[in-house]
Amino acid sequence: MPRFSKHFKLGLSQHQLDFVDISNEYDTPVYVDPFAIEIKNDVWSEQASHQIRIFFLEVLEALRSGDDMRAASLMSNLREPKETFLGVSSGDPHGRGVGHGQANKLIKAIKNSRAYSSGLLSDLSEMSLYVEGVDRDKISDLTTNIIRNLLVEYTQEQCDVFGIETLNYNGPPHWDATRRNWVSKIVQLPYIDDDPIILVPKFIVRRRLSLDSQEFYNKQITDFLISEELKANSSLVQTLKSQERVVYKKDIKKEFPKSKSLIADIVSKHPELLKMLKSVAKNQKSLVSFSEDEESIQSLCLKLASLLPEIPQGRNTADDYHKFIMGAFTALFYPDLIAPKKEWEINGGRKRIDIVYTNSSNSGFFSQRRDDPNVNANLVIVECKNYSTDIVNPELDQLIGRFNPDRGKLGIVTCRQIDDKKLLLERCKDAVKNRQGYIIVLSDYDIIRMLNLKGHLEENSIETSLHEKYRDIIS
Repeated sequence: MPRFSKHFKLGLSQHQLDFVDISNEYDTPVYVDPFAIEIKNDVWSEQASHQIRIFFLEVLEALRSGDDMRAASLMSNLREPKETFLGVSSGDPHGRGVGHGQANKLIKAIKNSRAYSSGLLSDLSEMSLYVEGVDRDKISDLTTNIIRNLLVEYTQEQCDVFGIETLNYNGPPHWDATRRNWVSKIVQLPYIDDDPIILVPKFIVRRRLSLDSQEFYNKQITDFLISEELKANSSLVQTLKSQERVVYKKDIKKEFPKSKSLIADIVSKHPELLKMLKSVAKNQKSLVSFSEDEESIQSLCLKLASLLPEIPQGRNTADDYHKFIMGAFTALFYPDLIAPKKEWEINGGRKRIDIVYTNSSNSGFFSQRRDDPNVNANLVIVECKNYSTDIVNPELDQLIGRFNPDRGKLGIVTCRQIDDKKLLLERCKDAVKNRQGYIIVLSDYDIIRMLNLKGHLEENSIETSLHEKYRDIIS
């Protein structure tokens, strides 16, 4: 069975999609990572982090108050999330989740961990560092189940974007952070054959967890232990002919073999090591590719640059142009711009926005626009104009009408060409002067240039172009 995109004939590659393009015949070897959610600044991630935090605190509070039955009841609903087709399993993809029978084992493992008894354990994303038997598969499945309702809503939004039919699905219960309990509900999901599908955003998955105990031990922990042994001039210290004193990692690992209790003990006394690990993990790039046979992002961008001029101008091909822009923007700006919504209804359905992206940037142009109180670009609003004539005031007024304090005041208008660039720039400047909003116009020339820049690994030049266009309208 082909991947989701081919089954539903989306005509887009993984790089043009916001979600992991799964198949229902095998698991895609990536994992939902709670730390990848925690470090993002967008509204969706904040909601997901809140739900994860509330759930785990509820479990810990039950354990600390001696209510193991309540803790086991909470954990027993964390079933195998077979609808996502992520992770690694043998044979048919059914996942390797917690499951009802493993809830008590997991509770026991938490209670037996040094981090729980010392009070160090407070965060689900850190559980794989401290609790024996808990690794990326269980953390991924735990997280998936806790944010199941948000993933279902995300799936429905992506199905709306691409016009994919959804059907009733009476699956596992959803975590309700307000009620602090599990709630059963029938939801709408797409199906491939008889399999319900839950789509997962690319930006929340990793090939291994950001907070990986083996990586932590191999790097920060062993480096710290080497330093400590040198300070103490222990028996592990060797003196070279050059009189340099050294401690070898192989000797450290023999003297202090990896265990999660060891990690908990060291972090309790030296929390700066965990802070260092998180700092490194925070700077990891989001995954964009999940299979060796996928076309590279560079090759795709060069191909898209050649395809844009082939789309005819005019109303009859507006949908083709619209679809192209959405895929091209995801290829260009992911993971800064995520979760696209197409023809998003606002003001009670009286108005529609061509494309809305959630601004999830941690640095650079889009992050600066979100953090600027005058712009407050929590969303980036995109209007696509497949016109053969220049954009005039009504088109700009239409975009300005989409701005508000919650969405922010940053918009992008895409168009095929600009004949009178000076006049259009003055119109955009007027919107800034009147405090109506900030509008950047990107023509075919601009988009093709950006695609070619990314195709030639010159992404910094894309950032420079956006800054230049922004400076033009505020100067």
